[in-house]
Amino acid sequence: MMRAEDGIRGWELARTPVAVVDFETTGLNPGHDRVIEVSVVRIEPEGEQKLVFDTLVNPGRPVAATYIHGIADEDVRDAPNFEEIAGGLVGVLRGCVIAAYNVYFDMRFLRYELGRVGMECPVPHVCLMYMRPMLGLGSRCRLEEACELCGIQWGPSHQAAADALAAAKLWDVYLTAASQRRATTFGDIARFGSYKFVKSFQHLPFGYSAVEKLNSGGRLKSRWNRRWRGAGPIP
Repeated sequence: MMRAEDGIRGWELARTPVAVVDFETTGLNPGHDRVIEVSVVRIEPEGEQKLVFDTLVNPGRPVAATYIHGIADEDVRDAPNFEEIAGGLVGVLRGCVIAAYNVYFDMRFLRYELGRVGMECPVPHVCLMYMRPMLGLGSRCRLEEACELCGIQWGPSHQAAADALAAAKLWDVYLTAASQRRATTFGDIARFGSYKFVKSFQHLPFGYSAVEKLNSGGRLKSRWNRRWRGAGPIP
């Protein structure tokens, strides 16, 4: 019998909902820098992948690094702030193991932003970049290279929805690779490497009580729909 204190180690990879998260930010340092875009793709146990959350975020400070992500001050001026979207974001993460390509970057910002609204963030997460060497698929590399090697269409770069959708497709590749190595649970893949993220497997995903503590305002502003719909091969 699995116990709560065991976290997700005994959970089956193929039967666990996964939420692939991607943030665009004003810079690299949570605290000084802020989130300006967030997207979430949920992967359900039956394999369905769906973009369930996508919005620009007003960081309450001047936007930086526009040359990287294409987001300017005027794009976020009328976007919701993080406090307004926190409940909606945690709602789509509820019950899921969080995944990201370079999860250490995204989790640092998720912890900081949720901490600002009074919420701790001890949740299980996996790094889709470091899972490549763990599963014998090759060395860690950039998202676009991983997608190319796996035959996954991807684009445009540093647009949160496109990056999250592309990264989510890697999960199918990883499930196949894990199965070939007879790894069926999160505990099984933890034995393939000592990366920091496996320590998070002792925790459980966000539950219903987490959402009740946060603002669940419905105002979102997505540039995926507004600007990039025809810019890349991902539908």
